[in-house]
This record gives sequence, C-alpha cells and structure tokens, in this order.
Amino acid sequence: MILQRLAEHYDRLAASGDEDKRLPPSGFSRQKVSFCVVLEADGKLNAFQSLMEQDGKKQIARRMTVPGFTKSSGSGQNPCFLWDNAGYILGYKANDQKPATTSKQFESFRDKHLALQSSMSHPYFDAVCLFLKSWSREEAFKHEAILSEIATNNGVFRIAGTQIFLHEVFAPPEEDKETGKGQCLITGTQGNLARIHEPAIMGLRGGKPFGNKVVALDDSAYCSYDKDQSYNSPAEIGVAFRYATTLNYLLEDDERSITLADSTVAFWADHASPLENCLSTLFADSLPREDALVEEDKERLRQAKLLLTQLRDGTGQEVLKASDDQPTKFFLLGLSPNASRISIRFWVEADATELQRRLGQHLRDVALVGSRNDEILTLWRICNATKRWDKKTEKFFKDDKVSPKLAGDLARSVLTGAAYPQSLLATMLRRIHSDGEVAYARVAAIKACLIRNSRLRGNPLEVFTMLDPNSTDPAYCCGRAFSLLERIQIDSVRKNKDVVNEERSKKEQDRDDKGGLNRTIKDSYFSSASVTPGLVFPRLFRLSQHHLAKLDTGHRIYREKQLGEILNKLQVFPRLLSLEDQGKFVLGYFHQTKDIYTSKKDKEEGVIQ
Repeated sequence: MILQRLAEHYDRLAASGDEDKRLPPSGFSRQKVSFCVVLEADGKLNAFQSLMEQDGKKQIARRMTVPGFTKSSGSGQNPCFLWDNAGYILGYKANDQKPATTSKQFESFRDKHLALQSSMSHPYFDAVCLFLKSWSREEAFKHEAILSEIATNNGVFRIAGTQIFLHEVFAPPEEDKETGKGQCLITGTQGNLARIHEPAIMGLRGGKPFGNKVVALDDSAYCSYDKDQSYNSPAEIGVAFRYATTLNYLLEDDERSITLADSTVAFWADHASPLENCLSTLFADSLPREDALVEEDKERLRQAKLLLTQLRDGTGQEVLKASDDQPTKFFLLGLSPNASRISIRFWVEADATELQRRLGQHLRDVALVGSRNDEILTLWRICNATKRWDKKTEKFFKDDKVSPKLAGDLARSVLTGAAYPQSLLATMLRRIHSDGEVAYARVAAIKACLIRNSRLRGNPLEVFTMLDPNSTDPAYCCGRAFSLLERIQIDSVRKNKDVVNEERSKKEQDRDDKGGLNRTIKDSYFSSASVTPGLVFPRLFRLSQHHLAKLDTGHRIYREKQLGEILNKLQVFPRLLSLEDQGKFVLGYFHQTKDIYTSKKDKEEGVIQ
C-alpha cells in the first residue's frame, strides 16, 4: 500500500508539468554536486568551479539531476557517467587514508570513459577523455587549496565558454542489468523485476551517506522459494524507480518532510490542498522569525499559522475544501534508519476532512494559558520537553535524546486521533520531579493526556486552558495551594530582605521567581507534595505561618483569604496521588502561578502571559 501510493504520487507530479517538481526521468537521480571541472576544447584544465549555493548563513551543495544512482558502500569500483566524487574524477581525497583504493577509483573512471570515446564521437566527450589521459593524482594535489573547499560532494564537467554541463548533453550508455520476469506486487502487472530497488533513499535523518533502502534482502535467511535479493519482494523496475524517486523528492522538500526524534516524516496528498503547506509548521522545531524570510516565505508562514489557528478554533473548513470538490486523501509516512534499511515508524492514510478534525482536536487538547503570542505548540517542542532542563542556560539539554518510540507514538496519536501514549504523561511528570522545571510544553502535554485519554474512556474530564477557581478536584486544589504557599514564602522574603528595587517595575519584580532565595518550597517539596500531599502539606502550612507573619496586614489577609477559598474545596489532603492525579496537581500549580503573575487589568482583557 505504501509503495503503491508513492508510485501514484510520482505520476501525479509528472503529470502536473511543474518544473519546480524536479522529478528525474527513469534511470536518473538527484545528487548533491559541489564542484565542476571546466575544460578547454583540447582537454586541458581551465578551472575548478564551485557550485555551492548559499542557504542562510551556510553554503550547501547544489541538487542536480544526473544519470545513474548513488553507489552503495562495498560495491567495488563502480564509476558513474560524466559525474562522480573527486576520488573517481580526479583521484583526490582530502586526508586520504587509502590512496591505493583512490587510485583504482580514478583508473576505473578513466577506463570507462575511454572505452566509450569511439561510440560517442563528439569533440566535447573527446575533451573529457584527453583530460583523463593526461591527469594524475599528483596533479590534483597541486590544486589542494581549492579542492579541499569545494570537492566535498560530487563533481561534473563543463567546456569553457559553454553553460551546459556535459552529463546533460550525452545519453548514458545502456547497461545490461540482471532482471527477472514476474508479477509486480505493487501494481499486479507482469514485467521485468528489479534485482535492487533504485535509487537509494537519501536525506533520512541518521541514514547512511550512500542512502538506505525500503526493500532490501541480502541474507539467505530472508530467501524463500529460491528467490533472493529483491526478487523476494518483486517490483517492476519502473515502479521501483517511481516510488523511490518520489520518496527522495519528498525528503528533499522541507515543506513535505520534517524530523521528529530519530524519525523523518514525509507527507503528501492526492490533490493539492492548503493543509499540505501547514503540516510542516505543526511538526517544526521552531517557527522562523518573519524578518529573516523573503516576502513569499513570510506569506506562506502567515497562512500556515492562520490555518492552524482556524483548525484549533474549529473554523477554516471552506479554506481546506478542494477546488474541484473531490475528496482529498492525505498520506503520512514515518521513517527511521535501521542499518542500511528503513524502518516504517507509522503509516497514516486519512481523508482531509477527518485529518483536519484530528489536528484541530489535538490543538485544542494542548491549548494552555501562557503561550507566547498565541504561538502554536509544535510536536517537536513537546518531544523536546522530555529532555532534561539545564538550569544554567535555562534551556533543554541539546545532547539528550528523545525516545524514538515516544515520538513515533505521539505523532501517530495526533494523526489518527488515538489516545496519547501513557509514557508521555509519565515522562513529563518524571522530568518535572527530577529537574523541577514546570515548563509550558510539559504542562500542555500533561493537560492533553488528561483530557483526551479520559474522553476516549467515556468519562470526559473538564479541564480549562486557564485557572478554574470552581474546581473541587483534590489534586488540582492541592496544586493551587502549593503555588500560593510558594508565593507567600517569596513575598515574605522580599519584604524581610528588602529585595524589591523601587526603580524596577512591578511586573519585573513579579518575574523575579524566587525573590532572592536560593531555594523555595518548590525546590524542596514539589516532587513529594505532588505524590503524597497528605504527608507534606501539614508541614508546609506550619511553615507558611512564619511567612505570613512577615507580610503587611492587608497582604496577609488577602493571601489567607485565597488559601481559605481553596481549602474550603478540600475536605482532606489525599494520602497518595495516582499518575493522572499528579498531572492534575501540576496543572493546578501552573494555572494558579499564571493567575498570580497576571494583573487584574490583563485578566479582564483576557490577556494571560
């Protein structure tokens, strides 16, 4: 089913006639090219030209359509036609550890083209052959200064005074490849079967430099009925090319693929749809600043953010409706490398209307007070919040790894509308207990787990995006009470030590989280209070009496009144909280803290940061 849908998408793109689709024809592939060997008509070297392109602050290799495919590791001397890496074209490798192997590569490249010279019979091809006859590895190292900079990927040829590359002029020679006759499992038609499914899949996060294969069998344990290699999963040569080329195209396009933990997610639709353009925004690590984009990209980003907001608010159906009124199918494929092969993390096939509903439900489930400028919480930010918190940099550790299984299960839950993985709730709570950071993304994920999983069990739980002062849930009220006790402690220390600077605004003073304290009750008691409130809260309330005594009379009465309102909803502090109740505790703490830091005016205007 997956390969069939990819092959069908190739036909759709090819039929569109859009040059920007950049789909190579059969027998060709898209490769990274970083340099060009410019030759004179007599075969002498004119110059080495860089083909690197600027991408933001860095330079990257240009993508070009060339004949043939990527060579796999251990495939022996296998030179390409009029393009290859510098080892084959020039016999040059920076910091070469195996010069003898590099020499053999250059000789195989030279011999292949010299053998074709008579059949090509063209002065341009003659120039390449003359160059290869006279060139030596020693000559390459005379140009090491420039080659070390530009020969980082593949190279091509061009004749000085012309603008066309030689691999675009000459048709590659036809090679006799081993094939078998049989029925294609993808289309059901009879034809020549591919011994190896080519081209290899490039652009996979963590994948091999020479690419990975979706279908590859190279061990006798995988063989049956005397059928080895890919004949055991038969696919017609043209069909194998179409599905592999389409997948490479999707992975090359940043708007049709994203990375999530160790997985790469590719997505497409069978009809053009605005939803295609916003899925990458929902998954992205962070939204780029508009001032760093060109006008076209700015507009695309605004439209994606607007569409996601409409999905969250339950509007935008007309925007997503196909122009030809035909139902639109969406396909989402999660991939991760496994040695030289590719593992399928998940596969989702859904109608656009249903996918719209699922995405909208997810955005409403994670909606929480405290988002910056109504920013969309992306799946990458949720996964990133499962990492440890670095108190020095106030960021999540970059070197921590996100659980691949958790990331895949989360994406599957969002795209299928299934329950969020139970490990997501447990992981977020464990991180909060260990590093004490009640981060926005963590609390939003906890809220989403509580809402969706209870709803799917048939016992929907009402959880608001902001403080619910009427809630009588014991765990939620305990979280609210803990937040107030922490605030009382901070206020008492500020008053006692006179840490309030009159030149600072009240809002800036409020943002001083600990009021000059090295540790608050949150650092010492949050974890235990969220698990066994019955044991911890009596002690916290005894401590709070000392803190309340240091406050001004009016301030003390105000805080006591707030605590009294919460305690009236609590008959007794629970002895032990379950995993879900611990989530409610965190949510109550977060809501109450945000409410404390919000002025009365902002509350009336509905602005809570």
